[in-house]
Amino acid sequence: MALWTLGVFASLYAGYLKPELRVTCSNLSSVVNGLATIMMFVFIDPQVSLMTDDVVEGRLTDGRFRRAITSLIGARFVGTLLAQFLLVPSAFLIIRVAEAI
Repeated sequence: MALWTLGVFASLYAGYLKPELRVTCSNLSSVVNGLATIMMFVFIDPQVSLMTDDVVEGRLTDGRFRRAITSLIGARFVGTLLAQFLLVPSAFLIIRVAEAI
């Protein structure tokens, strides 16, 4: 979730810090968001799908499923908070990548 939050904001901030690379930095936001989406697709979605199937088939209780979903919501909140601390380092990383391109 931190990567998803950082994608746009770090790219915009990198463009502000290095105006001559502003367009390149801005376009790198899609790369960051793409990586975050792939990670979500690989790690989170299969587990939630399996848990949903287990609830439908009665192998998992509704309460346990609700706790898992609540944990995911909490993880999103923590990821958003973590993104606040990673904003500046991520912007500098995006600048370095933009300079290398």
